[in-house]
Amino acid sequence: EIIKRLLIYAKPYTKSFILVFVLMVVSIAHEIISPLIMGNLIETIGGEEGFELNFLLYTIVLYVAILLVSLICTYIESIILQKTGQRIVSNMREDLYEHISGLSHDQLNKIPVGTLVTRVTNDTNSISITFTNIIVNLLKNCFIIIGVLAAMLVLNYMLTLMVLCFVPFVVIFAFIFRKFSRKAHRKVKNGTTDINIFLSEH
Repeated sequence: EIIKRLLIYAKPYTKSFILVFVLMVVSIAHEIISPLIMGNLIETIGGEEGFELNFLLYTIVLYVAILLVSLICTYIESIILQKTGQRIVSNMREDLYEHISGLSHDQLNKIPVGTLVTRVTNDTNSISITFTNIIVNLLKNCFIIIGVLAAMLVLNYMLTLMVLCFVPFVVIFAFIFRKFSRKAHRKVKNGTTDINIFLSEH
């Protein structure tokens, strides 16, 4: 339900998120291709048969070009996400301000001013970080894992299968860590909220 309500604010900026997704795919391609190029380069230099200087220069130029394209895409992606996130927060804060302005005097007397200030400033900022950082990084990391796994299977599927034997243990430890970290994170956020409410009140 919360995600559906948040998507209403993100819907006007669908084109921006699509563009970010395309740029993200390009940067992910760099993450996957660059180790393959470096590995090929090291094998070429360390080979007993020797290597051609032209091939070495061509490989280095290709690597630098891919790196520059990835850096430019990452930069543009960050700019778009920050602008989009700020616009979403601006719209959300305007709606919150109108909602608070429409409350009756009796309701406003019951709610501490610090609580209202914290909800309008800190909570909306956390939602902005969710749109501009957390969701994007989550998708990016998922695609990187899939791409690296595919590259590993192509290079050496037996070694890849041996490495995957440890994945269930990693997943189990991740779930255990998430359980404890969520409780700790909520305590920290509640404490931060209480401090902000106290500072806003006084």
